[in-house]
Amino acid sequence: MQDYDIVIRNVGTKTITDANVQYDDFRSLGGIVSPGYGKSHQNPNYPIPEKATIEWRTEDGKLHQKEVEVKRHVPRNFRGDIQFEIDDNNEVKVKIVPDRY
Repeated sequence: MQDYDIVIRNVGTKTITDANVQYDDFRSLGGIVSPGYGKSHQNPNYPIPEKATIEWRTEDGKLHQKEVEVKRHVPRNFRGDIQFEIDDNNEVKVKIVPDRY
């Protein structure tokens, strides 16, 4: 298994709730994510997926789901965070943040 963490980051200006990342049999922790903050699920013990589904609820109560490509963004022998950044336009970007060690 690869050594990585999953992070849901709210890069918008409004609080999101019921946030999680899903792939294979994995479902991350997340929940409520305030603007400018993130929630981390450390070492999910699954291979890095080809794609993942990100789910969250906006302040108006609407549930959003986005499927994004993951593995193509991740370099070989990667260690660090795979961040899913959610903005106010309900778009999701994958950001790769390598460990500094």
